[in-house]
Amino acid sequence: MGKPEDKTEEEKKQQERFPLNETWPQDAQDELEDFIEQQGIYIRQ
Repeated sequence: MGKPEDKTEEEKKQQERFPLNETWPQDAQDELEDFIEQQGIYIRQ
């Protein structure tokens, strides 16, 4: 088995295309909530 820091070429390419920043969980949640509201469903906060 490889070390955790060993990444395949595909993983490296993905990391370059989609760099993770510290706010990605909140960003993803916000995008999901926006999408759900666009469908006419409103979530209680």
